[in-house]
Amino acid sequence: MYDVIVDRREFLNAELSLLAFQRRVLALAEDKTTPLLERLRFLAIVSNNVDEMYMVRMAELRLAALDDGDTATNDHGDGLSATARLLAVETAITALLEAQERCAAACLADAAARGVHLLTWNALTNAEREALSACYREELHPDLSPLAITLSPGVPLPHLPHLGLFVAIVHRAPRESRSHVSEHELPRDVPRLLAVPGRRGAVIPIEEVLRANVHLLYPNEIVESASLFRVTRGGDLLLQEEHAGDLLHAVASATARRPHNPAVRLEVEGSTPAHVTALLLDNLRRDALGRDMAITLADVQVVDGLLDLRCLASLPFPRDAALEFAPLQPRRIIPATTALLDAIAAQDLLVHHPFESFDDTVVRFFQEAAADPDVSSIAATLYRVGDPSPIVEALIAAASAGKRVFALVELQARFDEVHNVQWARALQRAGGRVVYGVPHLKVHAKVALVERREDNGTARYAHVGSGNYNPRSGRQYTDLSLFTARPALTGDVAAILGALAEGRVPDITTDSGVLVAPHGLRPALLSRIAREAAHARAGRTASIQIKVNGLADREVVRALYDASDAGVAIDLSVRGICTLRPGVAGVSDRIRVASVVGRFLEHSRIFRFGNDGDPEYLIGSADLRPRNLRRRVEVLVPVFDESHRAALDDILARYQADGTAWDLDASGAYTPRAHRTAGAQAYFSAHSSTHSRVR
Repeated sequence: MYDVIVDRREFLNAELSLLAFQRRVLALAEDKTTPLLERLRFLAIVSNNVDEMYMVRMAELRLAALDDGDTATNDHGDGLSATARLLAVETAITALLEAQERCAAACLADAAARGVHLLTWNALTNAEREALSACYREELHPDLSPLAITLSPGVPLPHLPHLGLFVAIVHRAPRESRSHVSEHELPRDVPRLLAVPGRRGAVIPIEEVLRANVHLLYPNEIVESASLFRVTRGGDLLLQEEHAGDLLHAVASATARRPHNPAVRLEVEGSTPAHVTALLLDNLRRDALGRDMAITLADVQVVDGLLDLRCLASLPFPRDAALEFAPLQPRRIIPATTALLDAIAAQDLLVHHPFESFDDTVVRFFQEAAADPDVSSIAATLYRVGDPSPIVEALIAAASAGKRVFALVELQARFDEVHNVQWARALQRAGGRVVYGVPHLKVHAKVALVERREDNGTARYAHVGSGNYNPRSGRQYTDLSLFTARPALTGDVAAILGALAEGRVPDITTDSGVLVAPHGLRPALLSRIAREAAHARAGRTASIQIKVNGLADREVVRALYDASDAGVAIDLSVRGICTLRPGVAGVSDRIRVASVVGRFLEHSRIFRFGNDGDPEYLIGSADLRPRNLRRRVEVLVPVFDESHRAALDDILARYQADGTAWDLDASGAYTPRAHRTAGAQAYFSAHSSTHSRVR
C-alpha cells in the first residue's frame, strides 16, 4: 500500500489538465495534414472551450485565491495554494491563447495561398473602400446607438451582453481637452466578415469597416481611438428559492437572468488605450456590486490578433473536397426491411457510433416505436437533444397518437437550458408526461424503454448509450449504444425510469449488473478495482482497462493507485481531464494513461475488469469525475454477448496502441506519439466491423 506521493502532489491539477486537453485539440488545428476547414473548426472548438472554462471555473478559482491568499493547502491534492493555482492556470491560458493566435495566423496564410484573404482597411483599393463605406452608411450605421461609459454618479451603466463584440470609442469636441468614451455593440445580424466588393475570396472584419468610418458617428468631434473588446460572463444558473417548486419556471427565469451574471473576463485589442481598459474594468466591477454579486474580474486579457476566432469558420472558401475530412459513410447494421425491435428481440445490438449509423439505430428506435401500432409506451431521459430533434419529434408524434410517453428532460444541462425548456413544453402540449429531474442532481444517464404488445404479453426493449440523444453528436463523436430485450436489463431500465417519474433517485440493487449513480455505481466500481487488486496479490491474473472522457474522482484514483501497487496492469484511455499521476515508482508505475482526440472527439465509455479470466464489461454514460459519480444520475450496463465483448476488446486495444495518442507522465505533461500506427478512428472509419451484424 502506498503511503505518500512525493511533494504532497497526490493528484494532478484539474484545471491544468483541462487546459492540456485544449492544447491537444489545438494540435489538430496546427497539424498541416489536417484539412484547412477542419483546422479552423478545431480553432473554434478551442475558443468555445476556453470561453466555457471562464464561464464555469475561473470565478471559483479567483474567489478561492482571495479567501486563502498564499496559504498552501492540500485540499486539491496538487500541492498548490489557491493563489499559486490561479497563477498557474492563468499562465497556462496565456500560453494556450498565444499558440492559438500563431495557429490562426498560419491558417490564414494557408487560406491566402488558396485565394481566400482576410484583409485590413489599409490593404483595400480606393474603390473598395468607397463601396464598403457605402455599405456601412446603409446597413451598419443605422443600427449603432452609442452608450456612454462613465464613472459619473447617477449615470446608469451600459449593459455589456455576454460574448458580444463592442467598440469602445474615445472622442472629444474640437476645443475641449476632456475626452469621452462610448461603446457600440457590433450588430449581431450582420456577418462578422464582410465580403470585399469586386475581389473574389476577400473579406474584411466588420470592426475594420466601422473603425474607418467612425467619424460618421461623431461628425463634429475628434475621434482619438476605436478599440474592439469582448465580455465573458459567468455561466452558473442562480435558481430563485421562491420558484423551487416549479423547476421549469425557475430554470427558464434563471436562464433569462444569466446574461446579467458578473463578468469573468474582459478581452481587449492590444492597441486599446490604458485608460479605456481601466474604465471598462471599473464599470464591470460596479455592475457586479450593483447586483450584490462577487467581483471576479481583476485584469484584462490583451489579444494581439483577432478577437473571437470562431469567425474564421465563415471564410469564403470555394467548394473543394480537399478542404474537409472525407465524408464518413456510416454502416447500416440492420436491413431496412427488418423492424429494429424485431432485430433487438433476436439478439442484443452493440453499435459503435459514428462508424455505425446513429440515425439508422437510435433515431430509428424512437421513430419506429412512435409509428408501431402495437407499441403502447415510450420513456426516455433527455439531456442534450439538439434543435431540431427528430427524437423529440418522434416522442411528440407518439404522444399525439395516444401512446403513453414519459420523458425526463434535464432542464439544467448547461447551456442547453433554452432548448430543453422548449422541448419540455412541446411534449407536455402533445400529451406527454414530463418531469424535470430530481432535487440537487442532474440526470445525465442516456436510457430509453419501449413497451410493445405481443402474442406472449408485453415485451420491453431498452437502449442504453454513452452519448446524447442528439443526431448531430451521433455523427461527430464516438459513442456506444446497447439495445437489448433481456428481461433483467429492461426490468432495471424500467425501474430507473419509474423512479425518475416519481421524482426519486434510482437505487437499483439487482443481480443484472446494471450500475446506477449516485448511490450504487461508485462503490460498485471501487469494489471491482479492489477485486482486481486482490487477484493480483494472490498471484492470479488481474487487469483493468477503462476508456472515459474524464478521471478526477479522488477515491477512484486512490483505488487505482492501490491496485497498481498490488500488481494490476492498468491501461486508461482518458480523452480530457485526468488528475491521476501515472508512472510514479511504487505508486502508479503499472498505470498507463493515453489520450486520443482525433477527428471524432472521443465520447464513449468502456470499463473492462479482467477478473482472473472471467472478464466483466460495462458501457454507459458515466465518467470518473466527482460530478458523475456523486452528483448525477448515471447508468452503466453490462455487456454479455461474446461477439460484443470481442468488439470492445478490439476498441480498447486499438485506442491503447493508437499512433495519434498522447501519453501522460507523472508531471502532467502529454507527449505525442510518433505516429507509429494509424489511429483507431481512421481504422474504424475504413473498416466495417461485424460485431453487431444481425445473424
